[in-house]
Amino acid sequence: MVDDVIRQSDVVLEVLDARLIDETRNAEIEKRIEKADKKLIHVVNKIDLIDKDSIKEKLKELSNPVFVSSKERLGTTILKNKIMEVGRKDIVTVGVVGYPNTGKSSVINALAGSNKARASPTSGFTKGIQKVKAGSRITLLDTPGVIPIDDQDIVRHALIGSKNAQNIKDPDLVAIELIRLLKGKVEKHYGVEPNDDPEISLEKIAVKMNRLKKGGVPDVDNISKTIIMDWQRGRI
Repeated sequence: MVDDVIRQSDVVLEVLDARLIDETRNAEIEKRIEKADKKLIHVVNKIDLIDKDSIKEKLKELSNPVFVSSKERLGTTILKNKIMEVGRKDIVTVGVVGYPNTGKSSVINALAGSNKARASPTSGFTKGIQKVKAGSRITLLDTPGVIPIDDQDIVRHALIGSKNAQNIKDPDLVAIELIRLLKGKVEKHYGVEPNDDPEISLEKIAVKMNRLKKGGVPDVDNISKTIIMDWQRGRI
């Protein structure tokens, strides 16, 4: 389905989570877009959750990056202008791809506006791909399909929110990876001093939040699930 979206598009939007740009990029999909000679725009979503200055260096690695917050309706006009600039056509067909929980559907809704009108089926378009009008000059290709993730990549599943925190077998591994990736932000959120060892930070957070087992032992699994849920809900 993703290949069909790429083939039928003039421009492809790859929606990324501003908090985890590298983790929500897909090198294989980007290669396919380049091979198909399509224009790529990296849509950096959830920009309201971070400090823009913290990702300045990352932006140099992206193609036509645009900051948006689909939740706050920020950056939509800039994104539309970028689509027309890159597409170089009177009417541009735009494919939208992204991992679960990066906000792919929210970006489509923000571009289409509150009066989202779905166009009628058109010959030559793959069944299952829905055309959505975003004004008179932009047609979005919406599909229930998303970029697939390796079922074994539990950490990525959890970080991008495609797996519920309560169903993760080893939540401590995910929480430790979050602490490592965010470099002090998790500790700051829970009001503890950062430590070079993320496992120690995790235990300190458990103590601070009074998540303790019998005998005062930090309940690492319990606090890990809380950290993951807070992350997935945009609180961190």
